[in-house]
Amino acid sequence: MELARKTSLIGQLVEHFSQRIEHGQLAQGTRLPSIRSAAKEFDVSTFTVVQAYDRLVALGYVEARKGDGFFVAQTTLSVEQQRITAPLSDVYWLLDDAFHPDADALQPGSGGLPHTWLDEPGLHLAMRALGRSSGLITEYGESRGNLGLRSWIQRYLSDRGVPAHIDHIVLTNGASQALNLVVRALLQPGDCVLVDDPGYINLLANLRDHKVKAIGVPWTPQGPDVEKLDELLALHQPKAFFTNPWLQNPTGASYSPAVAHRVLQLADTHDCWIVEDDVSGQLVGDNQAPLAALDNLQRVIHIGSFSKTLAASLRVGFITAEPAVAEALLHYKMTTGLYSSQLSEQLALQMLNDGTQRKRCQKLSARLLNAQLSARLQLQQLGWQCWAPAAPTPYLWIGSSKADFDPVALTRAGLKQNILLSPGCIFRPSLQATPWLRFNVAFGENPSVWSFLAEAHQNQA
Repeated sequence: MELARKTSLIGQLVEHFSQRIEHGQLAQGTRLPSIRSAAKEFDVSTFTVVQAYDRLVALGYVEARKGDGFFVAQTTLSVEQQRITAPLSDVYWLLDDAFHPDADALQPGSGGLPHTWLDEPGLHLAMRALGRSSGLITEYGESRGNLGLRSWIQRYLSDRGVPAHIDHIVLTNGASQALNLVVRALLQPGDCVLVDDPGYINLLANLRDHKVKAIGVPWTPQGPDVEKLDELLALHQPKAFFTNPWLQNPTGASYSPAVAHRVLQLADTHDCWIVEDDVSGQLVGDNQAPLAALDNLQRVIHIGSFSKTLAASLRVGFITAEPAVAEALLHYKMTTGLYSSQLSEQLALQMLNDGTQRKRCQKLSARLLNAQLSARLQLQQLGWQCWAPAAPTPYLWIGSSKADFDPVALTRAGLKQNILLSPGCIFRPSLQATPWLRFNVAFGENPSVWSFLAEAHQNQA
């Protein structure tokens, strides 16, 4: 059978089987084709089938029986549950479109920044300067990463109150690899962790792929709901809480000082690691100390990145923690990917050493805040709601006051006009429905985006 949709082969298989189950074409208890049979039938690899079946299990459509194969789950969703969870079969399609957009697509749901918002001229200058240098750029580099860049990061962290030793800073291929190293170093399949709800897409997918149980901690505009966090820590005794405290993706919200201190208190009480994803740290005001500073790197594992301020293409991130954890992270870095890119690290260092990084970040913060204020005004005039206070971040968590508002249906409509949105369900641990979606203010300069949103909200009336 031929799979002909634009999305990935895994997503197409998930959609194929989930829709047949939803429409009653595959009854409860029906055995799915074996992995080899499905691979042959759909002309895909066995790996693709395994990944698709695992996703169907995670979505509740299918159950795995050891030694027997995969079967349609025995528990039928109620009509209300179907209303809430549908269209989960489309979620991976939406994700694939978000990560593989057409060249001319408008991307108000994007997680990144347009290239014109970053210092592309500075990157070109750094490339030319590196080309004139006599240093080695063809070698593997150092296991922990470029020493000069780690020295820069140590000074940066020290300025923010984080007592990181240079030997305990490990450079990574972006923050996503850093998160993956933490998952590998700390967790085993079947372990339980807490995550932001809503939270970071790649982390949630990573945890699902590693068979780690992720339980969401509901967010407020001031950070996680600490009463609920206390309850979940006591009930599940998770190994770690993965959180993005500052200018959070996807909501744009940040911890209040009281929430930050309470989260650390609870982590200490319940003996739980805190994994602090601080990718937007350089856009946060100087008066905001990261969790790693408040905790003195006792039980906080701190992750940072330069994707938001230099260039996403550099793929340079870093991670620091107490000595034993740092060594474990280094071990997994070497066993899973050897060295991070020396070329990217030297380019990043070249840009950071040009003396303009502070001004670069201040300029970007001001531009983001202005774009936020402008976007919020236009959204509110059109009848949309903004969830968190204005902040120097690309992200707005927006919704409609209409009771039957469906962000997934809106996203489908946007795709027909080559406008890519990000419905809120893709940011939730179990892909639960939500009336919110992520809006990137840096992509709000095109009038077509606003015409689409105005029409969409009017049609909801």
